[in-house]
Amino acid sequence: MGLPWCPSQGGIMLLITCLLMLQSPEPPAPAWSATTIEAAASDANKKVLAEAKPLTITGEVVDVSCYTQMGKRGEAHKPCGAMCVANGAPAGLLTADGTLYILVAEPHHPRRDGKASLAKYLSERMAQTMTMSGMASSHGGIHTLFIPVPAETK
Repeated sequence: MGLPWCPSQGGIMLLITCLLMLQSPEPPAPAWSATTIEAAASDANKKVLAEAKPLTITGEVVDVSCYTQMGKRGEAHKPCGAMCVANGAPAGLLTADGTLYILVAEPHHPRRDGKASLAKYLSERMAQTMTMSGMASSHGGIHTLFIPVPAETK
């Protein structure tokens, strides 16, 4: 016995098609914001921006200062790392292969003007494994992931 709203095989196919169409589309790929593009005043600046690529990575949130100075990370370092990042030390994402990405707020002008900070957001997530998407730059031997400012920090 068929369902009243789905009386035939064709109705089932229509239902499946409709359900597939209702699924959330893929989020847009990360890209540079208008203020970052505006800040790239010279051809050399624009070249560095062009070399960056959208990237999604998973890793442990670490305090870059203590990690690079003393190798500190993980649950045992969580209170210290959270305090360091909350007070201005940079935070990073340490991947399983040992690559450290410094995490920086994107877009440029709000960050420059002190209106976009990741300090509170990342200090509260110290030592957690997270997946983040942004624009990845490997300039001057330093890996950086420029990420959108999460809504809860605005």
